[in-house]
Amino acid sequence: MKAIEIEILGRKYYFKSDDPERLKETARHLESQLEELNERFNTVDQNKLFVLYSLMLLEKYVAEIDNNKKLNEELEQIKNLLNEVVIENEI
Repeated sequence: MKAIEIEILGRKYYFKSDDPERLKETARHLESQLEELNERFNTVDQNKLFVLYSLMLLEKYVAEIDNNKKLNEELEQIKNLLNEVVIENEI
């Protein structure tokens, strides 16, 4: 693990990472998203920005869980149909 310093919205954070370049890229993306939210909501409260971004991510995450559940149900239906076809062809 390598120690790394990351700056987000002017504040420094210190982490250890096996992949510091990936962590830096992730931090750049986070900062970009936070700056975009800052422009959209015109707030200087960093805690508010972090909460807003966290809620946005959680909303996307929950939507992906719902979508994954739906896809798994559809996959199960396809498996059942394929099993029926195989059984019919064996007779």
